Amino acid sequence: MNKIGFLFYGKILKFILLSGYPMINYNIIKNKNLLTVFSLSFFIVVLSGVLLTLKLSGLESPIIIHFDYYKNIDFLGDKIDAFGIIISAFAIILINLLLAEFLYYRDRFLSYLFGFFSLGFSILILIAVSVIININ
Repeated sequence: MNKIGFLFYGKILKFILLSGYPMINYNIIKNKNLLTVFSLSFFIVVLSGVLLTLKLSGLESPIIIHFDYYKNIDFLGDKIDAFGIIISAFAIILINLLLAEFLYYRDRFLSYLFGFFSLGFSILILIAVSVIININ
């Protein structure tokens, strides 16, 4: 990045931080239930990433991502494709966290719904990662 681009992004960041507009009120941190649910979701996704890294570190061949009973192997991929699952899950949980934060005072039920959806989604990602590990 050149010097002009760095100064431009620095001014934008300074405006956002010093404008007085609170980006996030951190209501999720105050509510222990939502904090626990989102923390567990992030922990499970990080655990899935660590398991995937440890188990697939020695493989050089293509990785079986999807296996169907009728057609056998449907989708082969590299390690990047397997880590794309983890990165996508992390992004989805982060978006759910931001939506739960935004909707906290408007509709608290939706905040809880986003939280528990994230927890269930992270458990499904852990199951999918363990299946990928066991197939390979």
